[in-house]
Amino acid sequence: MKTKLFLKLIFLVFLVFITGCEENLPTNPNDTSKQTSTHKKVLLVGIDGLQFERITALNTPNLDKLHISKAYTGGIKGNLSQQATSSGPGWTSILTGVWKDRHGVPNNSSGTYKSKVKSIYRLIKENKNNTSIASIATWSPIHEFLQNDMSLVDYRNEGGSDANSTNLGVHQISNSNHDLVFIHLDNVDIVGHASGFGSAYDNAIIAADQQLGQLMDAITQRLATKNEDWLIMVTTDHGRNSNGGYSHGGATESEKTIFIGMNKPGNQEFKSKISNLPNTDFNGLYGYPAQTSIVPTILRHMEINIETNWQLSSAPLIGVDGPRKLLFVNNNQNELFWISNSENNAEIYKNNQLVTTVPASQGNYLDIATNDGKTTYTIRIEESTASIESRNQNLKIIACLDWNDMLNNRAYFFRNDGQYIRYNKLKDETDLGYPKEINNSSWPGLGAYKELIIAAFKWNNHKGYFFLSDGRYLRYDMNADKVDNGYPALINNNNWPGLEGLGDKVIGAVNWNNDKAYFFLKDGTYIRYSITNDSAEPGYPRPINNSNWPGLGSYATSISSVVDWNSKYVYFFLIDNTYIKYDKQKDAVVSGYPKNIDDTTWPGILN
Repeated sequence: MKTKLFLKLIFLVFLVFITGCEENLPTNPNDTSKQTSTHKKVLLVGIDGLQFERITALNTPNLDKLHISKAYTGGIKGNLSQQATSSGPGWTSILTGVWKDRHGVPNNSSGTYKSKVKSIYRLIKENKNNTSIASIATWSPIHEFLQNDMSLVDYRNEGGSDANSTNLGVHQISNSNHDLVFIHLDNVDIVGHASGFGSAYDNAIIAADQQLGQLMDAITQRLATKNEDWLIMVTTDHGRNSNGGYSHGGATESEKTIFIGMNKPGNQEFKSKISNLPNTDFNGLYGYPAQTSIVPTILRHMEINIETNWQLSSAPLIGVDGPRKLLFVNNNQNELFWISNSENNAEIYKNNQLVTTVPASQGNYLDIATNDGKTTYTIRIEESTASIESRNQNLKIIACLDWNDMLNNRAYFFRNDGQYIRYNKLKDETDLGYPKEINNSSWPGLGAYKELIIAAFKWNNHKGYFFLSDGRYLRYDMNADKVDNGYPALINNNNWPGLEGLGDKVIGAVNWNNDKAYFFLKDGTYIRYSITNDSAEPGYPRPINNSNWPGLGSYATSISSVVDWNSKYVYFFLIDNTYIKYDKQKDAVVSGYPKNIDDTTWPGILN
């Protein structure tokens, strides 16, 4: 009896052991969500330029094995986070977890820009010992944007073909012990640019799906012999425009729509769309996960604690939900909105300083303080963070000066915070190192008047004029780079015939380069000035309306500054930080304006 009882006991212990083991095995080789191994590993596959809608329309058996959610790229339109739907900013966001306002990569010029923040490679290496990383990019600029961190990568390869990248990826998965493997496939985007939507594009997607299958099979083979828990993520950097699918880069729903696929089911941030948002642009696209959720998801899977001072833009897509859908309320960049069902508190950080704690479920915070310059808000809930950046909403462009540097083709923008921007017109971006303070070192003779500047324009190739709010003006010698002696002087009929009594009302001035200069006044009128005769023409001021300024009439009293750009265009900057492009040859506002002044349209001028 004792022997039989002992055997039964042994058998029961064996059954319990077997049952426990079965619970830790994946239900299929591509779903590792039930594994409890401490060997946490990640495969991240990027398929460049893959339109989300084509996945369900085509035979993609390997993508179909994954849980897939619609997602978005391009940041939030009209906010500092807005970025072009291009590969440079897209892949940099995927691999850093932040938008362009923090990583600083605005386009595909890899020789010019590199990420200003830590990539997933550095975050892993600095926070988990003895980890190994492989990064394989068919489009080599990805590595150039991350050049500050590429020395931390244990195996790297760039260029070549997708087939070569896939073979290298399979080899690294099968024969090395990497903790993160990133594989970038480029051909879908290449075919899209060449052929647009159509059979060639669809065949490229099918081929990429087959290559994804090879990578997933390599992981399946590892799981047969190794005790590992693999997170598989697949994504794309951008969508394509709806006009044939040949290009991308703009802020349209089609271009901003991407996808994120995972072999794990994900949390509510991944699985459920939020509809009740303060921003419902692009048919509610912001209710889906953000491209910037990929880095925190990888960190959480690898059991790396997310630090507040990293200021990652979005919360993870696995584990406990963090602060979801962090947005500004009605574009008020002092009022925050988020979603949380947590019973715990939300910590509110401002530029990495804890300012208050509120119930997480409150989902709203209004900062009543006045913010100068750029402010980063970070919400921390359940060991997760989300961050968003704002700028001083009172910051304005108050004067513009086209310069006589024909070689470098620069313009200067003066702001109401006492700083100025040097802008490279050829590269269409702010030069590095700006803004800078307006003082007597940077602008000899102008420093004492920086708070009085209301307008500026270039008279000829070596003289510029600054108009002051007290009715005086300064003449600036561009060759000598200083204010001329004897200035400021009072605006009167001796030096500006026809402007006497109106000097303090000027808010914009521009040389039209046709022997005419135009002065725009605060009351919505303008003056045409003859450069040859050096006097205002008879019959002015006149009202700014759609008869004499087609398309500008509605904005007559909203102008804050004007700048001549080239032989074809003039730009009007408005008090609400939008701008208008005016065609001098057609004598009319260009269709589609006003547009927001942001880091996509005017990179850096309000930073």
